Amino acid sequence: MIQRLTGVLAVFAMVCGAGTSALARQAATIEARSAPGGVAVTWRLAEPTTRAAFLATDIIRDLWTVTTPGLTLKDGVIEGDAPFDTFEIRIAPDAAEVDRIYMGLARAGAGHVLYGPGLQLQGMDAVLTARPVAGEATLPTTGAIRGYVYLGPQEAVMRRDGAVVVTSASAPPALTLLLRDGFFSAQKFYGSRLGHVLPTEPTLIISTDSPGPSGFRGDVTDTGVISLRFHGDWASPPPDVAVPLGTFVWHETLHLWNGHGVKMKDGDTAPWLHEGMAEYGALVAAVSSGAVDEAQGRAELTKRLKACRDILLDDDYDPVRLRRGPAIYNCGVVVQWLADLETRQASGGTRDVFDLWRVLLDAARDGEGYGVAGFRALLRPDSAVAVLMDGPGAARWAGVDARLAALGVTLGNQPEARDYRRAALHHVAGLHCRGDMGFYENTNGLQLATEDRCGVLSGDPKVALIEAIDPMAEGEAMFLAVQARCAAASPVRYQTREGQVIEAACNRALAPPVVQAVTAAPPLATRAVEVHDRRL
Repeated sequence: MIQRLTGVLAVFAMVCGAGTSALARQAATIEARSAPGGVAVTWRLAEPTTRAAFLATDIIRDLWTVTTPGLTLKDGVIEGDAPFDTFEIRIAPDAAEVDRIYMGLARAGAGHVLYGPGLQLQGMDAVLTARPVAGEATLPTTGAIRGYVYLGPQEAVMRRDGAVVVTSASAPPALTLLLRDGFFSAQKFYGSRLGHVLPTEPTLIISTDSPGPSGFRGDVTDTGVISLRFHGDWASPPPDVAVPLGTFVWHETLHLWNGHGVKMKDGDTAPWLHEGMAEYGALVAAVSSGAVDEAQGRAELTKRLKACRDILLDDDYDPVRLRRGPAIYNCGVVVQWLADLETRQASGGTRDVFDLWRVLLDAARDGEGYGVAGFRALLRPDSAVAVLMDGPGAARWAGVDARLAALGVTLGNQPEARDYRRAALHHVAGLHCRGDMGFYENTNGLQLATEDRCGVLSGDPKVALIEAIDPMAEGEAMFLAVQARCAAASPVRYQTREGQVIEAACNRALAPPVVQAVTAAPPLATRAVEVHDRRL
């Protein structure tokens, strides 16, 4: 999911930024402790006030309850008729995951993961302390206001090789083993290839208690804590999530290097840079370490290339398209793959994209951070990345395909069941939706993400059948049935899990999907050990 360190850094910068002297600022101490149904948090202010506003405005506080008499919480503001210098809030776990927004509180087995920056008040420096009860552990022990903090059973905590893993008792053993071993292996790989001693103890928290709706999500904070959250039954994951699941922890761990303690100049305007680095780096590292094989890696590149084509189309480059949603990851991977192929070819295989990143990140730590301009300055002037982003949209994909061929990549049209499923869903939705439409392909079925934008398909329906066919199990058969209905200008029938039948008009022909699959390419695997020669 998604690395979201940018928000943490932004919050921290605002808290500690210039413009208000330290003497003029209020101060607050914050204490958190486990409580029935969640966490109880107490704020103690240095001076009385009648109003205290939370600094982070994007945190969802719908399930936060003020327990101090005479005070109210509304729109992120605590208010009282009389001055107050202490107040308490009972925080229950968030009811849903929201894209690129940190959860204020998440369950982790019998414990909880609390987001420190969500507790910060405007105009006040603060220290957050987690108070464990008997049998509990809290992680980290310092700097908790800057990111995630765990409060929960000590028995769920495991330490090894300078890192910590917290595991929910309900997590399937195979899932725990995959993530835990990947976490430790990723630290060794990235530590060698990217250098740099991490400033905090890396901590991985594995939870199978996510409220959904997405199947799994993850993020990292400036406390060095990685939170991986799963929704649904993960005892036997479906085959089509093998690679995303296998690289999940590798992705989030790489953010400890490209986001943890280093400034991202374009974190909000070009998130494809740091997310593309993490996503592509995770794929290369996982293949190099044997967690994913080369064939799976090529299939993943096919998926990313197809999705990036779908978002950029033949239009001239619009940076707004790569600022949210899956496009950040899909096109971000394509950019880094192109850079990697060019670097390896130009160096005769002695260098790769990790060498580029190491130069970029080392300079960022010694200077003012890193961004798109610094990354592109490390590429050749006529890089394929320029063809992707700078050239005329009408010539983009022919140019990219030609560059890929010159770099040893062979493409062929090979749609799979998922491509057929998505083509049918997008086709019908395109006839009904105002704006974007997405969907969740979870282990427990298909759910549309339509909100109120899609006419009869609005309301985020959970779909069991389309034309009496399970779209998750038989994507191509469902496509053919929808194609026949559209050819006859007949409505496409969706049946929800609750038994409701939705008829969505379709009077436009549905064309078969065209998927430029990567049928052959130079190996993704690279060296796992730095060779101490980083000339470009």
